[in-house]
Amino acid sequence: MEDSIHEVENENINQRGTESKAVSSISADRLLEKLSRPELATVYTDLKAYGERALNEPMPSLSFRLYRQFSDTGERKAYEQAYFDRRGRLAAMAMLALDKARPDALQVLGEMLWDVCGEYTWCLPAHLGTGEVNQVDGNIDLFAAETVHMLAEIVTIHAERLDRLIIERIRSEAERRIFIPLYRDQRKYHWQTADHNWSAVCGGCCGMAALLLLKDETTLTESISHTVSCMNAFLSGYGEDGGCAEGIGYWVYGFGYFTYYAEMLCEYSEGELNLLAGSKISAIAAFPLRVHLSGGTFVNYSDSAEQEEIPSGLLSLLVSRIGLQVDLPLHIPLLTDDPCHRWAHLLRNVMWSDPAVYGDEGAYAQAERGFIFQNMGWMIAKGSLDSPDTKRTNGAPLHVAISIKGGHNDEPHNHNDLGQFIIHCGGENILCDPGAGLYTQAYFAPGRERLFHISSSGHSVPLIEGQEQSSGRQAQAQVIEAKLAEGGGELDTTLDLTSAYSGAASLARYTRQYHWEIAPDGSRDRAELHLIDRFQWKSRSMSSAARSSSVDDSDSHAECSSVVERWMSRVQPEVMKSGNLRWQGVHGTVHMTYDANQWHVHTEAIHTVDHDNVPVTFYRTSLSWTGVVDETDVRIESSDLIETVCEVIFIIEPKMGETEVNMIE
Repeated sequence: MEDSIHEVENENINQRGTESKAVSSISADRLLEKLSRPELATVYTDLKAYGERALNEPMPSLSFRLYRQFSDTGERKAYEQAYFDRRGRLAAMAMLALDKARPDALQVLGEMLWDVCGEYTWCLPAHLGTGEVNQVDGNIDLFAAETVHMLAEIVTIHAERLDRLIIERIRSEAERRIFIPLYRDQRKYHWQTADHNWSAVCGGCCGMAALLLLKDETTLTESISHTVSCMNAFLSGYGEDGGCAEGIGYWVYGFGYFTYYAEMLCEYSEGELNLLAGSKISAIAAFPLRVHLSGGTFVNYSDSAEQEEIPSGLLSLLVSRIGLQVDLPLHIPLLTDDPCHRWAHLLRNVMWSDPAVYGDEGAYAQAERGFIFQNMGWMIAKGSLDSPDTKRTNGAPLHVAISIKGGHNDEPHNHNDLGQFIIHCGGENILCDPGAGLYTQAYFAPGRERLFHISSSGHSVPLIEGQEQSSGRQAQAQVIEAKLAEGGGELDTTLDLTSAYSGAASLARYTRQYHWEIAPDGSRDRAELHLIDRFQWKSRSMSSAARSSSVDDSDSHAECSSVVERWMSRVQPEVMKSGNLRWQGVHGTVHMTYDANQWHVHTEAIHTVDHDNVPVTFYRTSLSWTGVVDETDVRIESSDLIETVCEVIFIIEPKMGETEVNMIE
């Protein structure tokens, strides 16, 4: 953990806690001036459109029927949709009420604040067990913390115009629901020592509300000490490489709220309490740029999306405090872009977004061309190809990238995906990761590894002797080699993934070797990923399933083969000829060559829903081993071990219609 944060905790809090000025940067006039800037015109239009619902429609009800759905059926979407709609309307109205010519907005804002103060709980039912009264009283989850922070900032901004009774009720509810259990009674919560986003979000939101609302200096000093302790716990989940195993979406969430609290505390203490210092903080801040592939598409392992909104205010602030080279075009997210309608992001996007810090796709050539996260076990290489179709790419080169995942199968928001990889071309992950599924009770319950988005069956990793990857810390990718050439043009990686398949009784060792190269023959119009999987078996007597495999029964290959390789994509592939498969993307093409004499190919469509309950189809392409186990088909490494090898080459090139790629002999 960062020494600077320990210094804050141990030396400065008691000295500065009672001497610092109140936070002053959040003012209505300053916010209104920021909101009128040209680059925020679309944001303001979105706010007005969303705010009209609050002006003309009653607030959605958080009814008892919706509240009980989670404990009764495991369904959480309906309640949360109403809950987040209420938060979104409140956020929009708080912005519209900045305009003193809109007294109607201020009046509705007051009614909405009063309504939120009267909610049975600020927590989500999914975080309350069965939802009984004893589980509600004093409970603080992510969204109770976000709510108290939101209310604190809104009343600070509108303090001079809101009815005093509304302000006093908000202070009273903050005391009852948050400050008394957390700071005065010092109740223990699981998130206080969590090494993931909960500690930063819960601790940071409650800490910011305390800085804005608390008048008791002793309790305020306690809140600062408590929050810094939470932030230390949060940072303990990161290695020195700055990688976020939860994925880019949870980097935005956890490190976003860490940064928001850090900035408010720094202002409160007149610069003496600075959490945004040190090499580890700088590495964490660089994470989204290192996992950005091109065109706003990211590496999306764990519960993240490929197209993730990086709050422009957060990124702008980090550039100004730490110094980052941004290769993203300017995009200021709308309130309606975020299904949770988070106030903290909205306010800081308005306050902090700085167009000057942003680059564009032309800045890609100067950005970091690859990175190996040594602690986390992620490998990324990026580059570009010459595109013959300059109209399609607006004259720019075609960006390509590869990402490979190691790690272990007990990570926060874990998916069983050791050895998973992504092939990216032209802003699109053509061989992809499914990302997050729909959050339900089952998604976080025992047996979750059977769900498509979480199971290894939803990733580009093999099925071995009918066994998927196992869950748990013991299932770990051992990195044998990870070497990235300067400039990102070549990446060599070898992983030992044996421990991920503890259920495969005959498996002695499984390694996956990757060689990625851009322009392997010196030309600038293609890249290649050479993948070799080696399966060593404990004896020459293979499983009965393998012995019974039949080339003639195509439907039984996946069930009969001792090894089934699998590749995931949103693009339906087509067989070009024997041993050659093609995925045709928007701007790029991926060809896969393989030995059709030993491997049978089969593609199936998998229909599911994404994290937002939107229908999505993935295409899982399987290569089932159909060879005969003898010395002509395997490579013998010892008298006791026999080896099966799957060797494929993925060729990535610009989209040029019906391009033919030569078979690998």
